[in-house]
Amino acid sequence: MMDSDKPQTKDHNYWILLNNAIELDIKKGHLKWTLSDLSRKSDITRSLIYYYFGKDKQIILKEAIKIIGEKFVGINPERMQMWKEGRLSESLMQARSFSEKAPYLPIFIMVNRHKDNMIGEAMRQQEQEFVNKLKLFYPQCKDYQITSIFAIYWGLALSPRMTKESIDEITLLIRKHFS
Repeated sequence: MMDSDKPQTKDHNYWILLNNAIELDIKKGHLKWTLSDLSRKSDITRSLIYYYFGKDKQIILKEAIKIIGEKFVGINPERMQMWKEGRLSESLMQARSFSEKAPYLPIFIMVNRHKDNMIGEAMRQQEQEFVNKLKLFYPQCKDYQITSIFAIYWGLALSPRMTKESIDEITLLIRKHFS
């Protein structure tokens, strides 16, 4: 539910809707929820949902995947700059913060990434963009090494009990080993 004391900004409403759409998709089954369900869960009117996304639930989920790419995987200018500056640890901490705010995110990713539909395709596209990002920053690495960095990143971003110190240590080891 929305906190009535908080301002109702587009970004805030977007996040509430996308996060709740992910949760509904996991709990009720892929696309077995309604926009009315989303409206009730989000405490946002259907007319505002229609304004943002139209009436297509897949569009909402596709937008959620886009946000996953930007916020979790860091396919955006700010996070790319962090990587250029060697601030991988800080970027990973942002990914962790994002995933902690969306507890159904890891399940949503794992359930949908291999599906033969628009959502699965969008997930695989995000993964490929991340692989391309890794290849950009680690051009000397072979494909199996890129896959290793990919797995380490996702593990660090989603694993419980990871401290900033642990992430700093591992990112230092990554830089030493793969640079």
